[in-house]
Amino acid sequence: MIWKTRPFSKRYNVHAMNALPLFHFPALPSLQGTINLTEEIRKHAVTVLRMQAGEQLVLTDGNGCSATADILQADKKQLTVALGELVAHPAPQKKMILGISLLKNTARFEWMLEKVTEIGITAIIPLLAERTERQHFRQDRFQQILVSACLQSGQFHFPILHEPMKLAAVFSMDLPPQKFIAHCMEGNKPQLTGQSLDSILLIGPEGDFTAEELALAIEQHFEPVGLGESRLRTETAGIVGAVLLRG
Repeated sequence: MIWKTRPFSKRYNVHAMNALPLFHFPALPSLQGTINLTEEIRKHAVTVLRMQAGEQLVLTDGNGCSATADILQADKKQLTVALGELVAHPAPQKKMILGISLLKNTARFEWMLEKVTEIGITAIIPLLAERTERQHFRQDRFQQILVSACLQSGQFHFPILHEPMKLAAVFSMDLPPQKFIAHCMEGNKPQLTGQSLDSILLIGPEGDFTAEELALAIEQHFEPVGLGESRLRTETAGIVGAVLLRG
């Protein structure tokens, strides 16, 4: 049997879906009928949310597919659901890439990851700039933060989390047409505003980019921009930049 996917349209109302608890289930597109969910989902749904048979939840693969599921059995051993029809959600209208330096304070970096994901950033590149103080990268933990933020904010397309890279590696990527680099050096520069096209914004560490890094970025057709009148912490700049890119 072929499992049909229904594309999202104005005729399909997802308001009820958005009001239901949302869980990440990567294998969703390949399944149908009655299934048992993972122990992680069972614990949260049954133990934390106290969900019972007869209630509904929503599953997503994080790549734009979702399905409402009816709970058939919910107990200490298993969570069994009947999957409804798959729904294909449209990808974000524009790509918003944030390249931002890793921070010495991991908690602040994690907080920033959560917030820019909720705002709608579609890809995050942890930068290794000349003045980056910390280069330790916890891929699994950071990825889980992104997933949790997407579930909390009701998003069906999860952002891409790249491995940390130096600026030279970023410049070699296939980048969007609108390219910006925020910095705190003296000089005239426009303030970043909302973009209608795909875009990328680079934000440096607490000590800012070096003059050489800025010059190299400009050679690569990045436009220097400001993020307001105040001098912001890196994690705050990431959130402000995400909001401004979204417009």
